[in-house]
Amino acid sequence: MVEVFYRYRVHPQQAAAFEHAFGPNGPFAKLFNTHPGYRRTRLFRHRGEEDVYLSIDVWESKSDWDAFRAAHAERYAQLDRELHLLYLEEYLLGFFEGDEEYHVSFEASV
Repeated sequence: MVEVFYRYRVHPQQAAAFEHAFGPNGPFAKLFNTHPGYRRTRLFRHRGEEDVYLSIDVWESKSDWDAFRAAHAERYAQLDRELHLLYLEEYLLGFFEGDEEYHVSFEASV
């Protein structure tokens, strides 16, 4: 399994819209779900900084994520353009690999 971690800083007035758009039933997750390697999306809100969120997209493998991005590049970019006004910052933390119970390695994008 590969988990793709993103950190967002959200416009405070857009928190509800952001949670809908980037949560497990939002348009990105629905698009991801068209690819057989996609497993799920999880969205977390920081307890100390209410405008900070962590998004985790779970894929069967990094190659599934790459294949999805190649096959759906245009629609993914369109969604990104439509929804970028909901947040102030987006940062890819990295691709974390492991099994369902224990993560053993990661590729950080620092």
